[in-house]
Amino acid sequence: MSEVIKRAAELAQAIANSEELKNLRAAEQELLSDSEAMELYNEFQRLQQMAQMSGTPEVMQQLEEAYKKFAENEKAKAFLEANQQFGAMLETVNKMLQEAIEGPKHHGDCGSCGGGCGV
Repeated sequence: MSEVIKRAAELAQAIANSEELKNLRAAEQELLSDSEAMELYNEFQRLQQMAQMSGTPEVMQQLEEAYKKFAENEKAKAFLEANQQFGAMLETVNKMLQEAIEGPKHHGDCGSCGGGCGV
């Protein structure tokens, strides 16, 4: 097995064992056990599909209202927060991989490189 594949397997295992994923799975189970939260979630998903098909301002407004109602539910709020934290972790991992492959990106006039590094 190549070193890269071995390290990828280690990364996959670390993600699978991460607190972020454990928290997300626990929050998902709590969400699934709450009939009110699931009703709100199903309505949000239904409107989301309608919005993708039509995209009318009325449907978009209904979608926004459905999301707000869903996000006000305590179990839904916990799920959304856990999902955001897990997503942020994955985004950080992806950025690290991208920078390792492509090199660091220059983000404007930073003091560390004086802005003239050409990156």
